[in-house]
Amino acid sequence: MIHEVKPQGSRVKVVLSRTRPVLVRRLFEQEIPEIAEGVISINALAREPGYRTKVAVSSADQRVDCVGACVGVRGNRIKNIVDELAGERIDIVRWNDDPQALIPNALQPAEVDQVLLCDMLGRAIVLVREDQLSLAIGRRGQNVRLASKLCGWDIEIMTADELDEQIERASTGFMSLEGMDEELATRLVEQGYLSYDDLSVIEPEALVQMGGLTEEQVERLVEQAEQKAEEAERAAAAERRRQKDQEKLDADASAAGESAGAEAVELNPTEEAPEVGESASEGAAELNPTEETPQAGESAGAGAAELKPTEEALEVDSSLTGEADSGQKVD
Repeated sequence: MIHEVKPQGSRVKVVLSRTRPVLVRRLFEQEIPEIAEGVISINALAREPGYRTKVAVSSADQRVDCVGACVGVRGNRIKNIVDELAGERIDIVRWNDDPQALIPNALQPAEVDQVLLCDMLGRAIVLVREDQLSLAIGRRGQNVRLASKLCGWDIEIMTADELDEQIERASTGFMSLEGMDEELATRLVEQGYLSYDDLSVIEPEALVQMGGLTEEQVERLVEQAEQKAEEAERAAAAERRRQKDQEKLDADASAAGESAGAEAVELNPTEEAPEVGESASEGAAELNPTEETPQAGESAGAGAAELKPTEEALEVDSSLTGEADSGQKVD
């Protein structure tokens, strides 16, 4: 599709694009008459070109199923769009103005147990079962990333046990800050502030209203939170480096072990080397080739055969001599 037209001197530069989300929107309008007529609306669209697209649709007519109309009979409508996009996966979800209903729809095919909205942070904590965790996150985080773009919320996927651990850790950490009381820490956790990073970006006015603090106390709390966040980031970076170094050492050790094993195989090729018994048998076969070596009788017979032609030759000569003698007598 045409993305942009730029005049360049006496020429015009036309920019074409197949990666823009608007291309998917135009394909839906082309393949689905209800969208072109305005009966079905595309309320939101999130795309990672070449991989996956999520489309949220709604219907102005209650008698028209927006999702079914987009899919078509036996999926023929959506199949045409997928073919045009070279096999890109398309998820069609039902739009809802309530984030509590829209977020579970956007995370399909995963099953969601509960959605906790943190309005001050624009975050949605989604609780799922352990067996649904990887499905909700998706390959390389693709499913939750597209769902976040589609809904406009920062979605965080976790299990109920993981949420309890984060709440306990956040409450303990907040209580270590100077000027923080238990009631304020509880309110912050209830609003979805689960880390020092979250607390460091809070609006001072909101913190004043929540805890009844002065501006100086709020500034002090934010400064402490920023320091703690930097310390946590340095510790996390050090841990990542340690894990990376450990993985490198493990890989080097594994490569060294494989190299040593290969050298041992070259020094002791047990499969190719002959056995001792086989070597002795081969030596004996060379020393006593009974099948090829002639017997003593055969050797004597051969000697006699060699001498016999000589005797025949002598007989012929003597006959010739006799004939010559008889000739002399006739003369």
